[in-house]
Amino acid sequence: MLTLGDMALTNQPRLDAADPPAPLELSEPHAPQARGALVARLCEIVSWPESRLPAYERQLAADILVGLLRTSNIELRRRCAQGLARVTDAPKGLLRYLARDEINVALPLLEAGAGFDDSDLVATVRAGVSAHWIAIARRRHLSETVTDALIQTGDTPTIEAVLRNQGTRLSTQGVDLVVARSRQAASLPSLLVSRTEIRPTQALVLFWWASFEARLQILRRFAVDRNVLIQELGDVFKLAAAEGWSDADTRKTLQVIERRQRNRAAAAQSPYGSLEGALAAAERGVDRALVHEIAHLAGIKPTTASQIFADPGGEAIGVFCKAVGLKRPLMLAFWRALRRPAGDPDATNNPLGRAVYVFDTLATAKAQTVLRYWNWSFTADAANLERVSFDDDALELPLARRNAALLFNRNV
Repeated sequence: MLTLGDMALTNQPRLDAADPPAPLELSEPHAPQARGALVARLCEIVSWPESRLPAYERQLAADILVGLLRTSNIELRRRCAQGLARVTDAPKGLLRYLARDEINVALPLLEAGAGFDDSDLVATVRAGVSAHWIAIARRRHLSETVTDALIQTGDTPTIEAVLRNQGTRLSTQGVDLVVARSRQAASLPSLLVSRTEIRPTQALVLFWWASFEARLQILRRFAVDRNVLIQELGDVFKLAAAEGWSDADTRKTLQVIERRQRNRAAAAQSPYGSLEGALAAAERGVDRALVHEIAHLAGIKPTTASQIFADPGGEAIGVFCKAVGLKRPLMLAFWRALRRPAGDPDATNNPLGRAVYVFDTLATAKAQTVLRYWNWSFTADAANLERVSFDDDALELPLARRNAALLFNRNV
């Protein structure tokens, strides 16, 4: 008698022992659908709040997801990155993996990912390329730690993005690096001078290779009078004079602040009798000795004077002439004596016109502040700085020596 089980067996097709097993009925088109659903579901799960998913399960899901994403198509990776952008406690390994993906995937995370901390962003900067750096530079808020990392890439478009972003904060070292980089990147000075983090000494170094518009902005921000300092340090001037100006550091510091610009002692000993006399002699030709004499009469170092007189833009000459109290005709005569190109003094489309514009618009006291700052900042001897480069070591130099290294080392 046949049971139901026996009947069922007799109804099955008989397999010969030599026949291969029948394949499972899984068709190829179904695999991508399952994979896509799996990845999408895991992306959703890792973005759940902590109240819904224990931390260890979230991490397990993230680890599995990273393995799947490595061989997933770009659309799945992009969708996953978009989903994680708003998650503040997203798994770090998954975030960093997607942040280093190609820019079409990483962009939403890099620009607005809520789960990143500074260490994540710095690690991404170090592992990324320019497109990733620029995306990070556009984030709403960036600390000095991250902007330092971005600036250290040396990538000009990235640095431009950092400077344009008003939500970023720059460290003093970061500004120094931008100042150094700006010698080869003409777009950077105009962006940097508008930043609140830039200090007078940095701006007045930047002046030497900035455009006319950036130079005017520097002078408007940092050319100030010294009335308060002169008033508050009046008794110190008397003490230093009573000591015969014997302390060199005190003498140099007070020279930056004092009201008088010209060197009266030098005028008394000069064969030209005055600064005007030396400038009149310059119309017959200027040599090294005469430049040194003009510098001493003007109360500045010869190195400072040489830098000013060689300024291609001409604005520095306008600052000098106004600071030492020259009249406009003598300023124009000195321009010609330096064999500078002729031009319309009433238009700013030429070096002479730009020099005259600065001369006409800058107050004497403010011009003196700029000139004193230059002279104080570049007291280091340029001849001793030929092998100094503006790298991390130069950042540790004293201020004057560091500024001189940047200004005089043409290999920066």
